[in-house]
Amino acid sequence: MRSINSIAVYCGSSNGLKSSFFDEAVRLGEFLALNKIKLIYGGGDLGIMGAVSNSVVKNNGEATGVITSYLVDKEMLNKNVENMLVVETMSERKNKMFDKADAFLILPGGIGTLEEFFEVLSWKQLSLHSKEIFIYNFENYWDELIKLINKTIDCKFTNSNIKDDYKVIDNLNDLSKYLK
Repeated sequence: MRSINSIAVYCGSSNGLKSSFFDEAVRLGEFLALNKIKLIYGGGDLGIMGAVSNSVVKNNGEATGVITSYLVDKEMLNKNVENMLVVETMSERKNKMFDKADAFLILPGGIGTLEEFFEVLSWKQLSLHSKEIFIYNFENYWDELIKLINKTIDCKFTNSNIKDDYKVIDNLNDLSKYLK
């Protein structure tokens, strides 16, 4: 495994979530700052996206946000993050995040998070990159996603080697094993 100095975190930007998701996002931000791993994220200040980025900043870590001009008000551009890139399209946003990241961490989220995960996973399947992908199955949030991927294998739409292209982790201790 190559060195991971930056990690793109894909996650939800919705408020009104269980407090445990926010608490874990804060712990993740502390973890990234402590381990000097740069956060690359969607640039917003809402949901667990805001929680992890604010925690990185609060703990003297480094964060880069990438947000579209359309989402500046919708996801509330995080003014606490000094390194903020405002781009025009979602494709440009995802490409910049991809280019800046050494690895990808998939936290709980919605359709946008799933889309981002499947994009980097499909690119890895096509050998367009060899970066690490981690599914953070906090509180078993991604159990159904993992079952769905297994179903695509069972039905022969996907080769079983896809499981080599991502790692499922349940907590920060699991993540730290891969980053050391």
